[in-house]
Order: sequence, then structure tokens, then C-alpha cells
Amino acid sequence: MIDTMALGRPSVVAAYVIRGKENALIDMGYASSAEAVHKGLEASGLPAEGVDYLLPTHVHLDHSGACGALAASFNAASIRVHPKGERHLIDPARLWKGASELFGEELMKRYGRPLPIDGNRVKVIGDGEQLNLGTGLTLRSIWTPGHASHHLSYVLEEAAAVFTGDAVGISSPAFPVLIPTTPPTGFNLEAAVESLRRIRQLSPKRLLTPHYGIVENAEDSIDANIHSLGIWTAKIREMLKSGLSIDSIVTVLTEEMARRTPNPAELLPDCLRVSIRLSVLGAVGYLKSANRTLLK
Repeated sequence: MIDTMALGRPSVVAAYVIRGKENALIDMGYASSAEAVHKGLEASGLPAEGVDYLLPTHVHLDHSGACGALAASFNAASIRVHPKGERHLIDPARLWKGASELFGEELMKRYGRPLPIDGNRVKVIGDGEQLNLGTGLTLRSIWTPGHASHHLSYVLEEAAAVFTGDAVGISSPAFPVLIPTTPPTGFNLEAAVESLRRIRQLSPKRLLTPHYGIVENAEDSIDANIHSLGIWTAKIREMLKSGLSIDSIVTVLTEEMARRTPNPAELLPDCLRVSIRLSVLGAVGYLKSANRTLLK
């Protein structure tokens, strides 16, 4: 596990390096985290050209932002991404514009602008494809939409370990409460729950999560994530029906999450506040989307 030191904070975004005859890096943090990831890779003992695969689980900036910078450093590495994410790695302009509308200029400066990647180096990877890393290590891609339609998780077959990406929620070491990751514009509750059930069917022993760390009680964690998604969406639906504004819903849920930790709400890190707001916006968009009856 490599701490990407997202926005200068520890234990916010993790990346994972798998070392075989060939080496893979799963997720790589914001563009501004590229140097921290480099240092983490060096600390793991990899040679200078030692990354063979760059594997963002999806193209949100906290997972793929540093991919372009790392691709420039590891010029023999193959970049693999879900087909719907391919164009955003090749030309991140549209991704940057959409994120800017959500996060604002100041945060975007801190995230850093992702570098474009030569299209010849970006290859799509679909559901169930295998990457043989040698020395008895095989990664298998699993399409896990719900958080985003372009989301993949990876199974390290021999270790019964799943690199989940944002198929699971956030649990910060400093604030160990499960926060669903339900962002705009791609959140879909049914798909998210089905993806979690699919991971559970693999009988994993551990989950390697980006936000944050390694979870040993994998099946219990998956069940908790399914439960939290249902409760989260139901609460937001009821607050919308009662006429609460989005800002009020964010306040209610932020205070509720803080009450479930040993720390007061005022100590809740800004990154978690942003995540809660983003997840509220995504859940509201899902509930209000066309042809839904969830608000009736």
C-alpha cells in the first residue's frame, strides 16, 4: 500500500503496487500526488522502470489524476482502463471541466491538472480479463458499476484479495465511520448493490480499499456497505420529500456521521466534508433522475 498523501494529508487516498515478474499499480491518486507515489514506489524497492501496468479503477481525479505523470515516468508501462474511461485519459479536458464545476477553482488547484496520455498507450480492459504478472500472480478485472459506469475492481486470484476502488465506501482511520461513495453524475443504487454482491460471491479474504486501507473481515464489510447504501439513500429520499434543501441535508448527515465517531464535528477533515457533500449530490441526482418513482 502506498499513501498518496492526498492534498498533503495522510490516510486519504491509497494506491496499491503488486509485485511479480511484472508489476502493477492500482490507482495513483490526484495529479498533485505523483511525487508521493514515486517515493512510495521507490520505497517498495522497484527499479526505475519497474511499473509495467498502470490500472486506475476509474477516471475520477483521486484515482487517475496522477496517471499521466506516471505514464511519462514509466514509458514502457501499459495503461488499462474501462472503455468508457479511455477518452478521459487520452484527453482529460472534459473530465477537468466537469470536476471544476463540482469542486471549484481552489480545490482544483490543489488536486492538480492531469496530463494527457498518448492514445497508443491506453488500452481498454473489460469485465473478466486477466493480467498475468508472473511468479504465480494473476489480476482479474471485475466490472463494478454503481459508483461510476466506468468502474473496475481487480481480484488478485491467488490471495483472494479484491482491490475495490470506490465500489466500497470511505472509512477514515481518524473517523472510522462508513460513508457511502455516491457521487454525481453516475451513481446508481441498484448497480452499486449488485457490484458489492458480485464481489461477495468471490468469497474474498480481504479488501484493499482506496479510502482507506486493508480490510480483513471482507464479507462483513461488504454486508455493511450494502446496508449503508440503502440507509443513506432512504434518509436522503425522506429529507427531500420533507422539503429540506441540499445544504440542509449535507449538514444533517455531516453532523450524524461526526456523532458516530469519538471526535467532534468541528474536527471532521475537509476531505470528508467534501466527500459527504459529493455523495449527497449524487444520491439526490439519482433519486430525481428521469422515470424514477422513489420520491413519490
